[in-house]
Amino acid sequence: MDVKQRQKQRDFYLKNQVLTASPNKLISLLISGGIKAIKLAEISLDQNDMVKANHELLRAQDIVDELKFSLDHSVESQITVDLDRLYNFITQQLVAANVSKDQEKLPPIVKLLEELLETWNEVSQKQNI
Repeated sequence: MDVKQRQKQRDFYLKNQVLTASPNKLISLLISGGIKAIKLAEISLDQNDMVKANHELLRAQDIVDELKFSLDHSVESQITVDLDRLYNFITQQLVAANVSKDQEKLPPIVKLLEELLETWNEVSQKQNI
């Protein structure tokens, strides 16, 4: 199987995974995607590939924006307010890391997202979703 066929299969699998996912699973996928993008940016910075690092950091920002847009502000909840603040902070840190190409700023962001993912998955399991 050649590279294009494998990519097509991977794309098909991901598309089906997203189309059939519950809303909670979609949030998990977004958080995981953000973590992956930041880690790829770290690798790119290590390799001095600033174009790829920029691309991945912008992708991570887009993912965090999607997470922020998914918040339900019609429900007055401290959790919504806290998540909104967290997403704003993460976005600020991603922008600062991208502008300065400062790799040191990325591990704390990954840690925040990993903790968020762990918490999100625990809550989803408890809700049986």
